[in-house]
Amino acid sequence: MRTDRRPSLPVHLRFLLISALFVSFSTLFAVVDSAALHSNAALASSSTDAEREAIAPTASISSYRWNLTNDGLPLISLPDHISEGLDLSLTYSMDQFEFPLFQSLYFNERAGKYILMVIPKVGRDGQVVSPRGVLSRRTEFIDLYPVKGRNEFDANGKLSLRVIDNGKIKLLSTSDGTFYTFATLADGELHCSRIKDRDGVIIDLDYTKDSSIHTIADSWGRSIKFRYTNNYVSAITQTWGANSAKFKKTWVIADEVSYAHRPMVYAGPTGAAAKHIPSNAIKPAYTAAMATSDLKLAAIFGGPGAVAAANGFEPARLGSQYPLYRGDLVGDDGRILRGHLSLAMHLYGSEDGRSETAVYVPLGFTSHTNEPTPTDAVVTFYYPRLGNLTDVTLAVFHVTNFQLINEQRRVRIGTIGGPGGSVPSYKHSHLEFYRGDTGLPPLAARTELRIDPATVFTSAN
Repeated sequence: MRTDRRPSLPVHLRFLLISALFVSFSTLFAVVDSAALHSNAALASSSTDAEREAIAPTASISSYRWNLTNDGLPLISLPDHISEGLDLSLTYSMDQFEFPLFQSLYFNERAGKYILMVIPKVGRDGQVVSPRGVLSRRTEFIDLYPVKGRNEFDANGKLSLRVIDNGKIKLLSTSDGTFYTFATLADGELHCSRIKDRDGVIIDLDYTKDSSIHTIADSWGRSIKFRYTNNYVSAITQTWGANSAKFKKTWVIADEVSYAHRPMVYAGPTGAAAKHIPSNAIKPAYTAAMATSDLKLAAIFGGPGAVAAANGFEPARLGSQYPLYRGDLVGDDGRILRGHLSLAMHLYGSEDGRSETAVYVPLGFTSHTNEPTPTDAVVTFYYPRLGNLTDVTLAVFHVTNFQLINEQRRVRIGTIGGPGGSVPSYKHSHLEFYRGDTGLPPLAARTELRIDPATVFTSAN
């Protein structure tokens, strides 16, 4: 199974135990029931604390330690039989946390900060070590903000982690002298390419053309190689030992395990690389019906090349800027945690969100606002009938070059990327549908008034 941090993976997720049998074996590899842990950066860039609530992983964990001191042993210790989920839990020590190597370092351009997903370490007493106190086992997100006057980012002094932005290369340092190097790969995301600890031990990570980890190797020539089948890790091969006594062993992940408990992934309507979906997502998979709905909405509201996201999922190629799944989640207490695309729609000019497109609305509105609002460039339209429904208000956020131009069966109202949504490398408009002639409702009232865009227009209209 191919893991995307993006996970791979998108959202991305996995859980691990720390078992420090040797001082130099401070980091480990954990395997989790993958269906319980697919949270990637889907929560990382969300706008509210509720949307960023960490996902509790399963308590069923196997752990594997790294061997950094003896080249006569494999780089990691694996049992004779390994189960599905191995690729979800490759982690390395990062101060009081573990960092899943299949995860990316995300940069939120709008907020001007880096976002890192980590997993608190487990202490000897079985409790989680965290700067916020003893917690249940959960993934956490660390926000790293710019340090004034320098090209550096830290967690506002609360943690020792720091990111140095050297252009294409980002260097993350920890309090124990470990340095992580992150580089932008073909998928546009920042993946870890090298780890160097305070003793000078170097671990290099090499990636496939679709940005999955291919090999992990150290300076002694030991290596870990991953084999993928249908985007899932199906085998892992380790090579170790001196040249005169080289050893190689392959661990095959049993099909009956892998295919019975595959994690939920999203491949996108264009077949883009898979990413993980949070295990507590209301919509656990992006279906063909959802893809058809998004294509129809893009044709109604956008120009040539437009891409719509109205079913809780962003385009797969947008992972480096925003997370993949932004729909509703179920909290630990059973409450629904509303996502940014909860009964809302995004409109892009391309799959990567970097192109412009015209914004259209259907004919039939009887009233509209005369100009966009100054903050979010919102314009509203009232329809006695729209698609399948009657008595509907349409609000289009982030509209630039606003003007009404009739074009056959649609009205062009401008282009995407107006104020509130105009980021140089990320252009979109945000659409919401409300019950009644509401104009632009107060923020607190919008959730109750929203209509699912996918229900307004179906293949029949």
